[in-house]
This record gives sequence, structure tokens and C-alpha cells, in this order.
Amino acid sequence: MNKAKVEKKIKNVLVVHKMSYNAEEKKSVEAVIAVLTKQKILFRLVSRLEVYHEIIKGRDLIIIVGGDGTFLKVAQYTVDPIPFLCVNANPKNTEGFFSQTTPAMLEKKLKEIAQEKIKPKKIWRLIAKINGIEIEPCTNEYYIGEKKPYDVAKYVLIAGKKTEHQKSSGVLVCTAAGSTAWCRGAGGTVLPKEKKQFQFIVREPYVGKLNTTKIKKGILRHTNTITIKSCSDGMIVVADAIGKENELKKDAKVEIMMYPKPILLC
Repeated sequence: MNKAKVEKKIKNVLVVHKMSYNAEEKKSVEAVIAVLTKQKILFRLVSRLEVYHEIIKGRDLIIIVGGDGTFLKVAQYTVDPIPFLCVNANPKNTEGFFSQTTPAMLEKKLKEIAQEKIKPKKIWRLIAKINGIEIEPCTNEYYIGEKKPYDVAKYVLIAGKKTEHQKSSGVLVCTAAGSTAWCRGAGGTVLPKEKKQFQFIVREPYVGKLNTTKIKKGILRHTNTITIKSCSDGMIVVADAIGKENELKKDAKVEIMMYPKPILLC
């Protein structure tokens, strides 16, 4: 005799929305609240600027109501294996690469998650260390370059066995999931978003008589590390174009590698 599969109860949800939203986005937030209330699911509603490490711990699910920027911001604070469900708050105006669920789909999606019909996908991230100290992980990419993008960044790039002194508009180090974002516009290779690889792209490399850039881009394995040593003050490292501008002093060493804890995306 077959036994019906018992649903996994979703008891404690964190709902995160944009700091401010228009009328359409407000309707989406209200629709999400209505579904959770109907299903008697305990939830807490906060803006993306109110998120910190402790508020995430112990949740069964994190629901993002917004666009990819809100998801990327919350992901920086997420260490535990808590699944995300991203609801596109304004599908007509927001592309939503990670935010594929609409408010109308939410009730069905929650039921499928509870019945384990949806297996969360692993989105592999990167972690950067500045002189051995970790900063926030990235889900799309790290930018390493001058704070003023029109200034020339001077640094040493070390990728595998290759080392080169370079001058450019900076370096992007991108995840597979981020390969369709800034990475693609900069000339990177589009990878399947669950691929356990990452890549780097040198932006607008300087070409002259005394300095010609040869190492311009490359795809790295999950066991690899890419290192960038700053040759002057004024450079920064930023995660996902929304994180903190971590300043680099002359001779600072930035090491970027695969983060061992992926984001789980329903």
C-alpha cells in the first residue's frame, strides 16, 4: 500500500522587498502577504536595507519580492542552506533573470516546495580575500579596478601559471550565474548558471609600445584561484555592483576563489 508523501511544512518565512516601490510593486508585495496569510505561514516583512545575518538564520524560506538587485543584496548575507524564491514584483519593467516567479504563481510554487516537487538549484558564488581577510561573497561578479572608472588601474594579474603586469579599466571576475549580466556585456562567455566554474575579463586593456596586455580573459575551474595585486592606491573591490567599495592600498593582494556554500534557488 502506497503512502501519500507528507508535505514539508513551511513555518517561518522572511519576505524582503525593495526600499521603495511603485504602485505595481506594492500590489505584488500585498499579493505575497495575502498568500502567506491564507496558508497561515508565519512571516516577517522587511526591506532589503533592513537585512542582516541574524535576521536570516532559522528561516525555512526567503521570498524576494522585487528584482535581481534585491536578491543579490540578500544573498550577500546568506550562509546557511536556506532556499530562495524570487518573485518578480514588476514583470513588465524588470527582466528578472533570477526572479522567474510572478505573484499569481506563488501559491502553487509554495505547495510544490512543500511537496518537494521543486528541487532547489545550486547557484555557485565567489569569495574574495583582501590580504587574507574575507569580504562579502558575490553571486554575479566582483569588480576590481579604480574607484573612478575613467582612471587607469595598474596591477599584477595572476591566473594559474600566468602572471602579467597590466593597465586597464579594471577586471571582472564572474560566476557562471552572472555570465549573462555585466560579464556578457564585457565580452565574457555565457555559461550554464549552475556550472561550477568562473571566469575573468580584463576591461578595456591598455595597448601601447611599452605595455601590451596578453592575458585578457579566461575560464577557471572551481579549484582555481585568481590573484590581483594593486600597484597603487585608489583601487576597489565591489561585489555584484551593489556591495561595499572595499578599498585597496598599494601592494594589497586580492584572491578570488569559489565559495563552498552555494545559494539555493527554487
